[in-house]
Amino acid sequence: MSSPTYDLVIKNGFIIDGTGNPGFKADLAIKGEQITEIASQIDKKSQQVIDAKGKNVVPGFIDPHVHEEFIVLEDGKFEAFLRQGVTTIINGNCGHSVTPGDSKKIFEYMYKNGLLSSLDYYAENQWCSLQEYIKLVKNKGFNINMGILLGHGTIRWSVMGGSKNRKPTKKETELIAEKIKEGLKAGALGLSTGLAYIPSKYADTKELIKAAELVRKEDGIYTSHLRSYIGVLKAVKEAIQIGKSAKVRVQVSHLTPTVPEAFDEVLKAREAGLEIAIDTIPKSSGHCIRKDRLLQSIMASVSDLFEKGLDNLNKALKDPQLRNKIKKEARIFSGKMSNMYLINTDDKKLEEKSLASLSKEYNKDPKDLLLDLLLNDKVQFTLWNGGFRKKEFPGTIYPDNIADNPLVMVGSDRIFGENNNPYVWYELFRTGAFPIFFNMMKEKGVRTEEIIRRLTSLPAQQFRLTNRGLLKQGMKADISIIDFEQFSFPDDKKRGYKDPLVFAEGVKYVIVNGQVVLKTGIVENTKAGSFLGKNGRVL
Repeated sequence: MSSPTYDLVIKNGFIIDGTGNPGFKADLAIKGEQITEIASQIDKKSQQVIDAKGKNVVPGFIDPHVHEEFIVLEDGKFEAFLRQGVTTIINGNCGHSVTPGDSKKIFEYMYKNGLLSSLDYYAENQWCSLQEYIKLVKNKGFNINMGILLGHGTIRWSVMGGSKNRKPTKKETELIAEKIKEGLKAGALGLSTGLAYIPSKYADTKELIKAAELVRKEDGIYTSHLRSYIGVLKAVKEAIQIGKSAKVRVQVSHLTPTVPEAFDEVLKAREAGLEIAIDTIPKSSGHCIRKDRLLQSIMASVSDLFEKGLDNLNKALKDPQLRNKIKKEARIFSGKMSNMYLINTDDKKLEEKSLASLSKEYNKDPKDLLLDLLLNDKVQFTLWNGGFRKKEFPGTIYPDNIADNPLVMVGSDRIFGENNNPYVWYELFRTGAFPIFFNMMKEKGVRTEEIIRRLTSLPAQQFRLTNRGLLKQGMKADISIIDFEQFSFPDDKKRGYKDPLVFAEGVKYVIVNGQVVLKTGIVENTKAGSFLGKNGRVL
């Protein structure tokens, strides 16, 4: 009896191959990790057959902007991504990364930035280099592909011995360069910055250009959480200046559609020869931040408190002078008090009340009221900062210049809690970023094939993920099978604020490196993912 020719054949599907070209009906065959044949009809024997009649067969989506490098240490399932059709993610964004040096210092940095609730939580996971981190994660296994960026903030903090509001010395500049070179050689795809955060915000444009030049020498990418406090358009122009001066590829991270002229500026730079693209969050609610994480968030955004820890922060909340400094500098106070709500409380009188309304009830300044609540050990709550609509990403239909901009892809920037408690920090719509974007674009009249291109081959090209992002012979078999009529995520009316764990609908199958990871709505823990370097390299 002859052995099967193929491991898997997908029959009767409508293929949208990621190029932007019109879709077509065809069968697709997989052998090992590769697509080996696409034809009108494939009748050769296969170990497994999926009937995709009435469904769309597309390349697995690529999410270029996530923060899952610690989540994967505890859970490599990635259900929220698989249920959106995502097969590849890029970690290490916004200047935060798992390197350089000892993991104990990395955990400290993340804790001080409000990105971990406890220094003890990941105590059993240790590494001293990017290579060791990659080995650790590979030994655990994970369901989707991962790439990683170096974080400028983490590197600067590590080399300079903290968050120093000054230029690095000559020796420190040399050490920063050394750490960037080491990380790129180890397989990092590039360098990310978080220019609205301590300590990356202390770097001037010249310092960033020097770092970006090192990235260009390794054909890496420079990604930027913009210096938005100077104005979004001006911040985009800084990113373009860095790209032009360093001759480096640039990714503008989570650009807000409320400044459409910034999208025009990026397109103009691309047409002038700079390799640059954009990711954006299609829709976001305000962040839901539990009390303990809120304390960390305040600590992370006030210069004098970042290095001192939570014990000192509690003292600062009682000190009139430092309290005034917190009220002026903490990012949490940049929004309207009327759009900040208390939820998940243990006091029904506080539930879903805005700080503005409570301040009238208690006859207190709303900022002081929140700080007093943070000091009160008897009151537990989550601050919902922004309600159902975050002003930067309102989820409204894009204007023509954004919908028609060929450089715009999705970056979900998924807000993560922790595996044992997702309620510490969550958001309501980012686990549905891809169907939300797809349906917004369809409503705007953008061709389905063009939408799929922006979610697949565009990020693959931008991050040099060779062999990904297209359905054609010889490419890696990262594939999603989706019913676009059902591809959806609950809207404001159906999405409750108490539950962080809501998933997208409409994705029927997901195949990663030739293995079926999502099958008729059930996640198979196949651990089929690979750690990706540039140009098709598997680390």
